[in-house]
Amino acid sequence: MTTFVHAADIHLDSPLRGLFPYEGAPSIEEIRGATRQALDNLVRFILAEEVPLLVIAGDLYDGDWQDFNTGLYFAGQMRRLAEVGVRVAIVQGNHDAANAMTKTLPLPDNVKVFKSRKPETWLLEDLGIAVHGQSYASAEVTANLAAFYPEPVDGMFNIGLLHCLTSGARGHLPYAPCTVDELASKGYDYWALGHVHSFSVLRERPRIVYAGCSQGRHIRETGRKGCVWVEADHGALTTEFVPLDVVSWLGVAADVSGAESIAEAAFLFGKALGEAMDSQGGRPCCVRAVLKGRCAVHGRLCSDPIALTANIRAVAADVSGKKAWIEKVVVQTGPEANLDQLAQSDTPQGELLRYLAELAAHPQDIDLDLTDLKAKLAGSGVEIPLRDMEQVLKDAGALLLTALADAQSEQEAS
Repeated sequence: MTTFVHAADIHLDSPLRGLFPYEGAPSIEEIRGATRQALDNLVRFILAEEVPLLVIAGDLYDGDWQDFNTGLYFAGQMRRLAEVGVRVAIVQGNHDAANAMTKTLPLPDNVKVFKSRKPETWLLEDLGIAVHGQSYASAEVTANLAAFYPEPVDGMFNIGLLHCLTSGARGHLPYAPCTVDELASKGYDYWALGHVHSFSVLRERPRIVYAGCSQGRHIRETGRKGCVWVEADHGALTTEFVPLDVVSWLGVAADVSGAESIAEAAFLFGKALGEAMDSQGGRPCCVRAVLKGRCAVHGRLCSDPIALTANIRAVAADVSGKKAWIEKVVVQTGPEANLDQLAQSDTPQGELLRYLAELAAHPQDIDLDLTDLKAKLAGSGVEIPLRDMEQVLKDAGALLLTALADAQSEQEAS
């Protein structure tokens, strides 16, 4: 029986991005060092399951280290594996190649780092395994490395270890590009891939797998993160995803239709957050709050983002027991009124909407100086969507329509 663990994209000591401290947020100590905690979980799993081999498919590190402590910490974890005879095979990815310190750090004898000049094979005869791999020579590798990987070794379980982008994968730079069919044609039993940060099985026969990263680091890396446990027994191959992450990234959308105040919209978000947190097992979560639906408070949600964010954070702290960190609040609501009809009306609101539509048709003519506003919003978790001028104008319209409605109400009351 052949058993090993496939990990990738550990990005050791990479910070979690987009998080700002605020009252009621989880303790910074709970998320600082999350990638180290994920590595600890990986090592503990290997030791507990008595797995004899770990393969790491690139991006062990995260570019330049601040000092040698990052590498020393990894070396210490590898010594723990060496003490019980676990071998470790590593190919360096684009982030590893960008780090000069990576090349000078000595690792224990149980660790094999594949060279970058050409592919090579590591024979582990006692395990009946042949690992084929090649590291990156530089941070940008655009050649198809897989094309030159060696033939499989007869009578052994052959693993291809590669940091690459396969055709059809999205959201990552096209490094060491190749196709799934090219990988399958090599005749290996298993391809352990890295570079794409989501776990995915690209093909069953042969098994071609992205392990994904071991710890999500920003809102684009949602869902559980971990490694892959692999067992081959008389031709039958079993793979199992094993979660390792200690902090989750979640996008939580709440329907706030009918809300008449910021507090009510925040309350409705809290209900959605509570449901999302139920599946997290008490782990800290970094959350992007998304508000949807048509509501009377739409204009105020757009016009007072600081108050909205404060309300959302307060509700999140209460609902989650200070386990949810609000990374950002995104307003995707709309007014209850039919804006298309309103724009055709002979009213101040209609004239305003027609003017904004004219501006939206020529966004290049709009020159906004938002320096002071950006300074006020710094560190609040609120962003101005300057890349989407149409959205800026919609938000401005919502603000002005709300102001007009308030003025009309005051006149009617007096």
